[in-house]
Amino acid sequence: MKVIVLAGITPSTFFAHVSLATALRDAGHQVMVTAAADDVVPAITAAGLAAVPVLPPGLTRERVTAETGLFPPPPDALERERWAGGLFAAIESRPLEALVEFGESWRPDIVIGGMLAYGAPLLAARLDVPYVRQAWDIHDPELFDAGAESQLREQLERLGLTGLPEPDLLIEVEPPSLRQPGGRPGQMMRWIPGNAQCRLEPWMYTKGAATRVGITVGTAVADYDQYDFVQGIVENVAALDVETAVAVPGEAVPTLRERMDGTGVHLGWIPLDVLAPTCDVLVHQSGGSTMMTALSFGVPQVLLPDAGQFRQVDMARRLVEAGAALTLSHEQATTEAIAEKCQEIISDPGYAAAAAGLAAEIAALPLPSEVVRRIEGLVRRASA
Repeated sequence: MKVIVLAGITPSTFFAHVSLATALRDAGHQVMVTAAADDVVPAITAAGLAAVPVLPPGLTRERVTAETGLFPPPPDALERERWAGGLFAAIESRPLEALVEFGESWRPDIVIGGMLAYGAPLLAARLDVPYVRQAWDIHDPELFDAGAESQLREQLERLGLTGLPEPDLLIEVEPPSLRQPGGRPGQMMRWIPGNAQCRLEPWMYTKGAATRVGITVGTAVADYDQYDFVQGIVENVAALDVETAVAVPGEAVPTLRERMDGTGVHLGWIPLDVLAPTCDVLVHQSGGSTMMTALSFGVPQVLLPDAGQFRQVDMARRLVEAGAALTLSHEQATTEAIAEKCQEIISDPGYAAAAAGLAAEIAALPLPSEVVRRIEGLVRRASA
């Protein structure tokens, strides 16, 4: 079986596909992961998968995003979610002809796309092969889909479609107790984190006797000049008499290490699937992959969602309601307030118990290898 995976436009969205793509390959199937921007290629290859660039060299996701002409975003959070769906659709459909050309030459048996990889259903329709849609996190993409459908109206009409094609198989990863009433039925799959790996040092996978707080603010620390913010979090959390470990991209390490010299903080590029199991609390900006990775290891979280991103706010709310997290808006998220939330979680074992319960739910879901058999059956039926 030959499989094309459209894994999104950032490393974080690609990482959600690593476990299933690897399971497919380990079952003897050929897997190609397409990259809609040059800077996603290293993440794909670092995870041991084949990367196929489908746009001219040198096109970063920032440049591709800027060239859509869809800026600025609307201020209302719900309208912004629809706008974001249109933005993803514009980005993902831009390389469609190159994708079709690749697909016609390589002839896949099936196309797998991430939740916002809107090029995947179009590619599958053009190639007349089954389409699998894979969730990246616990958020319902209904508003994204509405914006994407509007953006892609002309392309859908050329394919004789009145809307986005329904997937032949929908893969969901959220713990069952977090599923919302009336949610779409899908094939459940256990979340297994995927990351670009590195040479490990002992502090990355072990911790001392003290409580450990893990901190990550994403991959764009330097781009958004968040050095002061990260430094402030570390200094205030360190006052709680805990061990701190900060996961930042390599280019941010020298500046932060110089700023925090003598604080005793552990700092560096740490694969999140290595760091998370060592943490008693994880502080982060509510990214879906980070959230799911922490959940899979039963780690309670302090979440810092962007109020302008309904997706982040919605996911954070649901984890707070489940008792596995606390949240602070960007306006509330002073470094002192973040430290206070960490202390609250450390002092109340109920947060760890709730997170452990969600981790047990995730662990009980079907493994990616079991989902591979569903995909194999889908392809057999389609070719019969």
